[in-house]
Amino acid sequence: MGADDAALARERAALREVLGDAAFLDACAVIGAFNVVDRIADATGIPLDPALLMMSAAVREELDLARFGSSANTPGA
Repeated sequence: MGADDAALARERAALREVLGDAAFLDACAVIGAFNVVDRIADATGIPLDPALLMMSAAVREELDLARFGSSANTPGA
């Protein structure tokens, strides 16, 4: 959705309608928590363990995650 605020608002409203208020709030909280945990891990340079490094290689390549400057903070990736 990028910078399309109207599209984002429509999708949020549609999701909220399907999930209901309580589940929508729970989903938002989980998203926020993962965002924080990811930023902390990224900032500290926590390396991926060997199994996760191997299992995620194809996905990381397909999504071209190395194009993001923060990828340099993940040793081994």
